[in-house]
Amino acid sequence: MPSFPTVHICTNRVLYSLENIAFAMHIYLYLSFALFALTRYVLAEVIDANEVERFCYPEEHKNTRKSCECSNENAPPWGIRAINIDCSYKSLKTVDFSEVLPLYVNTLDLSWNSVNEVPTLASDSLRVLNVMHNNITSITNKKFVKVTNLRELYLGWNSIQSVELSAFDELAHLQVLDLSHNNIHALGLQLFRPLIVLETLDLSWNRQLNETENIQDQDFYRTFGVNSKLRTLRLQACSLTDLVLSEKAALVRLDLRRNMLEKIPTKLPTNLEKLDISGNLFGTISPAVTANLSAVLSELYLEDMPRLQSIEKDAFRTMTALKTISFQNSRRLNKFSSEAFGSGSHFPELRTLIFRGTAMGTFNATLAPLFKQLTELDLNGTPLNCDCELVWIKELALETSGRCYNPSRLRGESLTNVEKSDFSCPHWPHWVGGLFIFGLILLCAAGIYAVVMCLRPNRGGVTLRRKVGSGSPYARVTIEPNRQENYY
Repeated sequence: MPSFPTVHICTNRVLYSLENIAFAMHIYLYLSFALFALTRYVLAEVIDANEVERFCYPEEHKNTRKSCECSNENAPPWGIRAINIDCSYKSLKTVDFSEVLPLYVNTLDLSWNSVNEVPTLASDSLRVLNVMHNNITSITNKKFVKVTNLRELYLGWNSIQSVELSAFDELAHLQVLDLSHNNIHALGLQLFRPLIVLETLDLSWNRQLNETENIQDQDFYRTFGVNSKLRTLRLQACSLTDLVLSEKAALVRLDLRRNMLEKIPTKLPTNLEKLDISGNLFGTISPAVTANLSAVLSELYLEDMPRLQSIEKDAFRTMTALKTISFQNSRRLNKFSSEAFGSGSHFPELRTLIFRGTAMGTFNATLAPLFKQLTELDLNGTPLNCDCELVWIKELALETSGRCYNPSRLRGESLTNVEKSDFSCPHWPHWVGGLFIFGLILLCAAGIYAVVMCLRPNRGGVTLRRKVGSGSPYARVTIEPNRQENYY
C-alpha cells in the first residue's frame, strides 16, 4: 500500500495536467474565433469589392426597362451573401427570362407579369420562387429539376387547369406550396409524393376541385401522396361536401371555409389545433356535429354561416382546450344554450368569444363565470335586449362594443353608457298589456254602438218606418187645376 506523500504527489500531477488541457482548450477557442472573424472580414471585403449591380437580371436585359431590381443582404446565421431579385410589374413574358440565375440568389419574384408558363430556371441557392398573378394555364413535368433547393413555391392567382404527375419532382426540400385561386379540377394520384418535407399546402379557391376523383370519399393523404407531417392545409371554396383525413397526421391548421359541408368531416387528425369551417351549410351546432373534433382544438371559426341558427347544449363540452370561438356575421344565429359548454364544465383556456353581426339578443346569466374570464367579447351589431335578464353583463370588465336594441327607450345606447338601473323588466307579462288594449277597444266599440242607437228617431217607443203606398207621406201627389177658374 503506497504512502500518503506518494498519493499527494500523484494527485498534484493529475491536477496540473488538467489545468494544462483547459488552458490549451481556451487557446484553441480564442484562435478559432479570431480565424472566423478574419474569414468573415475577408469575405465582406470580397463582397464589397464585387457588389451586386442594382439591375442584375436577366443578363440580356440589364439596364433596360425589362431589367429586374436586385438587392444584396447577409442571410443568417453566418452572414452568407444572399441576393433578392424583384421582377414584379415588368410586363415580362416567359421568353424574357434567362435560365441561369445570378450566384447567391435567394428569392426571385416574378409576380404580376404576363408569364404564360413557368420559366425553366437553374440555381443551387434559390429558396423562394413567386410566380403569382400571371397567365399560367398548366404546370408541366420536370419544371423545377434545376432548382432543387426550393423551400417556398407560390403559383396562386393564375389560370392553372392541370398539373402533370411529375411536375414537382426533385423538390424534396419544398416546405410551402401555394396553388390557390386557379381552375384546377383534377389532381393526379400521388401528385405530391416527391414533397417529403412539405409543411403548408394551399389549394383554396379552385372551385371545381370537387370533381377530382376520390377527393371526398378516400383518404386525402394516401390518395395524393401528401406528407403525413403536413401542418397546414387550406381548402377554401373548393365545393367540397366531405373530406377524409388521416387521424394520425400531424396536421395543426385546417381551413375548409366556404365549401358545401353540412357536417364536420368524420375523420380528422387528433392533433388539430385550428379549424375554420365558416361559410358552410350547418343549421345547428350540436354534440353530434362536434363529436369528431380534437380535444386539443384551440381555435374554432364558425363565421358567415348562412343557415346557422342555434348552438345546442353540450356543443363544445369535449373541447376543453378552446381559446377562441368566432360566430362573426352568422346573421341568423339567435340561440346560444346556457349549457353549450356543458353543465359545470371548466374551460380555463377560453379567452375570445366573437358574436359580431349575429342575431343574439340575450345570454343566460349562467354564462357569467365563463364570460368573466374572457379578454375579448365582441357584441358589435347584435340586437341586445337590455332588460333585467341581461343586467349581469354590466359586471364584465370588458369593452364589448354592444348596443341596446330593446327596449325602445334605450335603442342605440352603448352598454358602457347604460346604467344598471336601466336594465329593468316590466311587472306584467307582455300578453297582459295586449289583452288590456284589446278589451279597451271592445269597450269603445260598445259605447259607440250605444250612442248611435240612442240618437235614432222613435215615437212612443215605436220606431217609425217608412212605408211605400197611398198612405205614405212619400206617396205621389197629383195637383189638379181649379175648377172655378174654368167656369168663367
